[in-house]
This record gives sequence, C-alpha cells and structure tokens, in this order.
Amino acid sequence: MTVSSTGAWVVGVIPDAEARDLPDRFVHLMRPGDWDKPPGFSQTLAWWLNGGEHEAFFERSLGPSGSLAPTSVAYRFADFIEDANVSTAATDAVQDASMALMPEVVGAGLFVATARKANPVAALYYGLGAQRSAMLPGWFGDFLLSADEVRTALPQVEGALLLSHAQRSTALSRITDWMTAMGDTPDCDAAGLIDAPLRVIRHAAEAGSGVAAFSRWY
Repeated sequence: MTVSSTGAWVVGVIPDAEARDLPDRFVHLMRPGDWDKPPGFSQTLAWWLNGGEHEAFFERSLGPSGSLAPTSVAYRFADFIEDANVSTAATDAVQDASMALMPEVVGAGLFVATARKANPVAALYYGLGAQRSAMLPGWFGDFLLSADEVRTALPQVEGALLLSHAQRSTALSRITDWMTAMGDTPDCDAAGLIDAPLRVIRHAAEAGSGVAAFSRWY
C-alpha cells in the first residue's frame, strides 16, 4: 500500500442462495499455499488473544500539539490484520461477485467504511478489544454468511457491538485514536463503525438474506 491508499470495509446483504453458492463457484481458483500465513502470525494471534490490546499502541507527544504517534505495537497489529486475509484469486472473485449482489446505495443493507491510510477493521478490532471482537463472525472482518448462519451469528454480534455507556466511550476513543494516528481520518465516524455492521446483519436476519464482508485497499 502507499501513503495515498484508502482502506475500505464493506458489509452488505446478498441473496441467501448466492451466499451458499459462491464458495463452490470459485473453488477452482484456489491454489496451494493460498491460506498460508507469514512467519510469526500465530505468535501475534496468541499475543492479541492474551492481553496484547492492553499494551501501548500510541504515545502522545509532549509538544504543543500533543499529537499521537504509533508505537511498534500498533504497527505489529496493523500488519497482523493485513496478513489475516491475504488477497487470492479465489477470495477476490468471491468478493467481486458479492459486491455486485449488494444494494447499490448505503442504507439498511449496506455499510461501507473508508479511511485514508488506515484499515477500518483494524480500528474496530482495536476499539473493541480481543474478547469482544472475537464474537464477530468470520476472520478479522471477512465473512460470508448464509441466512441460517446470519441468524445464528446475530446474538454474538449483538454481544460484541451492544456496549454499555462506559464500554462504548472507550471503544469510540480507541477507534478515533487508531484512525488519527495510523491514518489521516481524525473525523471518522467511529460510532458508525460500531453500529452499522449490526444494522446490516439485523436487516439480513429479518429479510432472510445472507451477508458478505471484506476489506480492500484503493
């Protein structure tokens, strides 16, 4: 990625039949090694799941601006999120097909989060912390759910995203810190990053639809 890149996270409803069919439609594109993770990935996963979120991701400068600067911990987590869902021919094809099936306009059935130089999924997961973010479906922001799987996942998604006032305040602050220090989006819609995915999944559950979600850089 370059310094001018924009990270995007898309969460949208798709027809149930398509959600069930898409993986088989593109399985022929899978290649040996597509799911291999880079060295150190499992160690960073264990670090994250066992309290890594409590380390210092950012430091505030002592100057007049008091700006935030990422530490090596923040860069480690950012790289980990990128390594979690590596682009392959098969995943790209499924994502392209999913996007073509989603609503054309952002609303009850579609959410798109963008951030200049930052990955919205990394911001959300840092904001929620390991325990709550682990309740979200799929694998670090990427998932493809049938209607039945949506209904099964909904209680866990609600458990992850319906926060108490204090929990929400902390999550919003952490998301804003990430978007400000790792990217260039201090005025990000942190509340939308928490609320909108739940809105889409609830809409899918009511409509009997599937849901697809994935991250991309543009």
